[in-house]
Amino acid sequence: MRIAVTLNGADNVGKTTNARWLASALPDVDFTGTIDRWDRRWAEVSQRDFGQWWFVDSTTDEHIDLVFSSHAARCAGGRPLALEDRGWPMLVATCAATAVVKDGISTAEALAQVEAKARRYAPTPRRELHLLLRHSSQPAAEAHHAVERDPAPATERYAEYQWRLAEAIDLQVDGGEYQAIVVRGDRPLLDVQREIREALTQLDVPVVPLPPDRIEHLWVLAGMSESGKSTVGELLRTEHTATRLKIGYLMQLGADRRGAADPYREWDEVTQAQILSEEILRFAALNPGSHRMSLESAHRLEATAHLRRIWGERCEVLYLDIPHRLRSLRATEPTESLATRDAIKQSRGGDRIVSVADTVIDNSRSLAALKSAVTEVVHRRSAATVPPQAETPIPDALQPLLADCVARLTDSETTLVAVTGSLAHQGWLPGWSDIDLLVVRDTLPLNWLQSRRIAQNGPAGEKIALSSFTTREVRAGSVPPRVLHALRQIAHDGRGLLYRRDGLTLNAFDAPTDDRASRSELPLVVMVLRRLAANPALDVRAAYKHVVLIMKIILRADGVDLDASEEVRLAFTTSHPGAEVDLPVVAEVSGDRWRQDETLSHRVREAAAKILVYHDALGCAATSDAPKTEGPDLR
Repeated sequence: MRIAVTLNGADNVGKTTNARWLASALPDVDFTGTIDRWDRRWAEVSQRDFGQWWFVDSTTDEHIDLVFSSHAARCAGGRPLALEDRGWPMLVATCAATAVVKDGISTAEALAQVEAKARRYAPTPRRELHLLLRHSSQPAAEAHHAVERDPAPATERYAEYQWRLAEAIDLQVDGGEYQAIVVRGDRPLLDVQREIREALTQLDVPVVPLPPDRIEHLWVLAGMSESGKSTVGELLRTEHTATRLKIGYLMQLGADRRGAADPYREWDEVTQAQILSEEILRFAALNPGSHRMSLESAHRLEATAHLRRIWGERCEVLYLDIPHRLRSLRATEPTESLATRDAIKQSRGGDRIVSVADTVIDNSRSLAALKSAVTEVVHRRSAATVPPQAETPIPDALQPLLADCVARLTDSETTLVAVTGSLAHQGWLPGWSDIDLLVVRDTLPLNWLQSRRIAQNGPAGEKIALSSFTTREVRAGSVPPRVLHALRQIAHDGRGLLYRRDGLTLNAFDAPTDDRASRSELPLVVMVLRRLAANPALDVRAAYKHVVLIMKIILRADGVDLDASEEVRLAFTTSHPGAEVDLPVVAEVSGDRWRQDETLSHRVREAAAKILVYHDALGCAATSDAPKTEGPDLR
């Protein structure tokens, strides 16, 4: 028996787009499209005011006749498997909603009338599977989204029609007219298409599944010739762990897989974006480390815009903007050659991609400025609104001091004031711990910093350390690793906040980013600890803190994220017993206790020596002098 799969739904829900993509995944399918291809009267009606004919000039019977005679013609003949854009129930709902607007009857009454009259146009018997795409499961929201997503302004009559259509669809859902329902919502096209294919698989339709999705983020690089796309692609690869790929390479893979000689001539731009997306998924599935990609170079406007719709917010289009004069100066080719390449890109809409870009990067400045801009783009995507200030217990002795600091550091440009380190994590000890303050401000002119004089020491002589950064530096992640870690914690739960500006957003840096930043600081921490441990007059307090910091960094690389010194000491001792680091409990050495007991100073020095030896041993695991096991040469 012949089988028909139909995609149905209200206007602007993505029926045609999804049907076209689905057709490529159904072997030997007959994609019959919409009914207007199957009756010449549609062309005649369309030459006039189509809306006038649809809602006013035609009678309900004339409307039903055109719709269902066209549908009957579409159903006749063809291959064993057909794919239709709007099937029987959707056509019934469309005619019913139109009848409600025309004739002023109820939606339920209109559905009954249309179904009775449409039976006269019964198509050839076959198995029909009707899949419904919905904006929302609520009729009001369904109608709202159908109107809102229409590129043309909605008339009052069209809005009424969408409301009645949503009502009709809802009644059909209650009546079991559809074998599968997929709610689109605000999801990207890729997620909707995947769910459609999974639903059809459950209905025993032989559909090719999409490759598994392991993509975290895509950066699509666009711009005219010699605008810096390759430089940005290399920066994303070397500094931000993105796999750098060429769009042309992936398109050729897709063409070879599908037997297309020239994908750009044989496929329209929407199809190109779909094929490119499948190749991206397939590449990432075969290369597990490729969860972030940069794609060069986007030259086609419609394909780029559709790629953005397919991937949603995971896809970020970056347009490199640079004046023609500078591009000519930076080019290594003759001016005529550059002009020819520009003309090709312009003919494809490459220069107009700037209108759909998520970010336009000004590349007319230095390479340092470009690197900073790329870093800001990468980190900005994880921006999140900072939660309300968490309850951070501040010792009574420090409360007046910190209140005074906040008052001095807060003005209209201040975005954040926080305590970090032990004060934020309830491990602060008087006379031992520093008082670490962080201030973030839109601008940080030197005269402002000089005028905001705060105390230099705490009530027991504790050192007060103020770290200051601009709002842009913080959002771009252009801060030292320890500050990045503190910002990550603040973005997560507000811990340590003393003041924040309303609506403040921070980058919610993930654990891998935090780990990479911490490990980048490890050589400096080790260098300082070696200096401290080699000094005959050991600075016990500084040495202790550096030993703990090395432990933190190693634990963070293990996936263990702790801050309080005692928690770090215990976790490291448990998970790395081979290090044999006998670090005293922080309460034993805090204050001047280590001065009163020389064995404590000796234990800290020994712990420093042990952690340094352990660090050196960890590094030896990757040296080229490691013994090699025998085996065949597989090169």
